[in-house]
Amino acid sequence: MAPQTTLEVFEPPHLLTSPLDNYLSKGTGDELALLCSSFPKAWSIYIMGGVLRDLLLQEFKGIKVSNADVDLVVNGADSSSELCDKLKHYCLRQNDFGGAKCQVSPSGVIFDIWRIEDHVGMSSAPEPHTIEQLLRHNLLNVDAALIDLQTGYLYDFGCIAAIQQEKIALVGQEGISRRVAAAQAAHIILIAFKTGFALSIEALEFVREVCDNAQAVSDVMRIVLRKKPSTASQVEEFLSDLLKEEPWPTMAT
Repeated sequence: MAPQTTLEVFEPPHLLTSPLDNYLSKGTGDELALLCSSFPKAWSIYIMGGVLRDLLLQEFKGIKVSNADVDLVVNGADSSSELCDKLKHYCLRQNDFGGAKCQVSPSGVIFDIWRIEDHVGMSSAPEPHTIEQLLRHNLLNVDAALIDLQTGYLYDFGCIAAIQQEKIALVGQEGISRRVAAAQAAHIILIAFKTGFALSIEALEFVREVCDNAQAVSDVMRIVLRKKPSTASQVEEFLSDLLKEEPWPTMAT
């Protein structure tokens, strides 16, 4: 697994304050504000995942990638039903990882939203649930960062270092879910493909374990096709290379 990681907390202004403000100023911020206005003020709302990763990729590596959705985690909802009720005007369907996929306007950004308790692996975490627990339950180090929308604080659990070092690794066993293994494998493949970063041995082994037969590979590629239809053929070739005996890219742990 990835080397021992500790939580770092950065108060604003920090390296993502301006990039995130700029991203949200292009219409997404208005939709996010409208969505969040549906929630009680006592709830904490965290933005995490792909948007922050992609902003960091641009900041550190000059890699410009578009992100199709915004991941939000809510802390304070008593049940999934309560969260769904607040989102009833915006919810489209369940996403690949069990959260709610929402859209404020027909042409607007997609928001993937979870209760903190329903995020992958968090049901087994001791209460009260914390930000550090949430980040520990991420699948990949390059995704292990969040910003608290109320305070603006940035919480990093190895994401910044992973991007600086161009290394993709599993955060730990807590982030692996056999229930959504195909979606997780697709996620690893897509991140490795679009960044060109090295995969850890453990991340590669996880992809190989999930894609251990033709049907499993087909299931993973079906998810890839839905997420990135324009590059599906290239990703399929990339996956074929990953499944070979000594594929590129990997890294020692």
